[in-house]
Amino acid sequence: MRLDINCDMGEGFGRYRLKEDLGILKWITSANIACGFHSGDPHVICTLVEAALRNNVMVGAHPGYPDVQGFGRRSMALSAREVYELVLYQVAALDGITRGLGGKLHHVKLHGALYNEAAERPELAEAVVRAVTDINEELVLYALSGSSLVHVGLEYGLAVAEEVFADRAYLPTGRLAPRELEGSVLISKEEQLAQTSQLVLEQKVRTVDGSTIELVADTLCVHIESPDTLLFLKELHRWAKEHGVSVEPISS
Repeated sequence: MRLDINCDMGEGFGRYRLKEDLGILKWITSANIACGFHSGDPHVICTLVEAALRNNVMVGAHPGYPDVQGFGRRSMALSAREVYELVLYQVAALDGITRGLGGKLHHVKLHGALYNEAAERPELAEAVVRAVTDINEELVLYALSGSSLVHVGLEYGLAVAEEVFADRAYLPTGRLAPRELEGSVLISKEEQLAQTSQLVLEQKVRTVDGSTIELVADTLCVHIESPDTLLFLKELHRWAKEHGVSVEPISS
């Protein structure tokens, strides 16, 4: 059994929080690097790409809505064409930077509101997938497990990694519980590890209403802003070794 561990990174500016990001790289296999629209800047992007390459961590583009004030978590009334253009722009930037620094872009994972809306709306999912394929058909698309983005990505022939979350509660529909809902974010390492174990070993998860649904778990997202992220990642590696789970990146 294999598991990719991904983390959203570079979500700051200048020297903000870089030390924390860099310390976590040795414990993950894929880094989703913010492209400058919801967060990030050239210095942060270049520093993280270089560090990821040094640590043999897969480099991914993490595009979002152009919403710095709302951290990309607010919906925007953009057309499918506009979504195509903003994803194309951001992925192209990360692709060019990564190549310029001697590496190769591996994957694309959307951020925040764009991630959730593309999971629900086929027309946005198609816009995203067309942008990714127009940059490079060999890129891996990281998408919410069981979502429209997964189905559209597969229809276009992309390699798709179905993503699950260690620290987010689920609705019975398989979507993430809204952050404004009490209990939507799992705080304790024990809760996160229990959910991870169920997702990875059983390909199932218990939802907010107590029901259990099936989800494919190719890649596990660990959020850097969660409390004690580094400690959780160390526990996760210990758990993986005990359960015969090989921690390794997704093959493109």
